[in-house]
Amino acid sequence: MYHLHPRKALLSTKTCVRYVRVLFSALVGGGPLVYGRGDEPILALSGFYPEDAPAVNLLSLLAYQQARGMLNAPPLAAVPIVNEKAFLEGPAVGGDIYFDFLELKTEVAQEINRYYHASRPRVVVVFQGGKEFEVVATTDLAAEMLSVKKITPSPHTPEGAFTLKYSHGIVVGIPPNPREFYIISKHIADLLRVAAKLPPVERRPVKVEKRPIYLLHGGKEVDDGVILDNDVHIYLG
Repeated sequence: MYHLHPRKALLSTKTCVRYVRVLFSALVGGGPLVYGRGDEPILALSGFYPEDAPAVNLLSLLAYQQARGMLNAPPLAAVPIVNEKAFLEGPAVGGDIYFDFLELKTEVAQEINRYYHASRPRVVVVFQGGKEFEVVATTDLAAEMLSVKKITPSPHTPEGAFTLKYSHGIVVGIPPNPREFYIISKHIADLLRVAAKLPPVERRPVKVEKRPIYLLHGGKEVDDGVILDNDVHIYLG
């Protein structure tokens, strides 16, 4: 697959981890897990399960088209394949990282979380495989501006945990048919231009007990506790 032109390689029903890594390294920079400069308004995540292969390819195609000037989309930081073991060794290997963004038990979730707190993107977009193209949002403002349905996600998921912090969450379902990818990528680029204009979510700082998990979630240690300017403590108490 490595010799294929990106437009051919990414219009496929399969995902090659090495190919996607090389592509994002060349087009976006950074890596090997999170690609980006650290100042992008949007962080995109994909590749939690093998069935997310179409979503990984679509996100990769979006990055390629953007780099070539084929799409007018805002700058994206990205983790195109969050759970590489699932793609390399099968769905039963590597644990369910998708539900680890609140407790942060895995190093992968912790690394993405560290990048998140350093860059503070206003929007987190999760690309998933699905039966049909679908877009939903996790905040009222995002749902209104994008004219999509609002959902209340689990706080353990990336879109849920990051909505508790400083971001609007968007979940995009990508169908398995590669012939639709060019149409979908243009529609997503339009949505992302609107999403990039969303204001950051602001939370009132609170003092919580001194626990390592709160420091991982961006808290600042003080003498008698941790100052936390997000709402993850509500679900970690």
